[in-house]
Amino acid sequence: MPELEDQTRRDIAAFLPEAIETALESYRTFSMEQATSIDEADCKKFKEHHDACKVAIAHIKLLIDLAKWADIPDPKIESDMERERLSGLVKRAQEELYKKALD
Repeated sequence: MPELEDQTRRDIAAFLPEAIETALESYRTFSMEQATSIDEADCKKFKEHHDACKVAIAHIKLLIDLAKWADIPDPKIESDMERERLSGLVKRAQEELYKKALD
């Protein structure tokens, strides 16, 4: 069983940096789109836009939780450079979530 857990952690460590980076960048790009409300159709677009942002934030939070569950970054799995990159991405994602919680 420890071998399966170690392999799972390695697999997660391999895809997690790109997943977090992609989620953060797509959230940032999408959330910066202007949504103005002039009529009912625009109000609907505004609500849909904010709902989509909430879903993206939930996705980022799940990725952070996954990293914590897998105890990543792990010096036994990642190189120093990869650990540093992943730590930075997780920190950036946590800051983004915190910033959005204050909005």
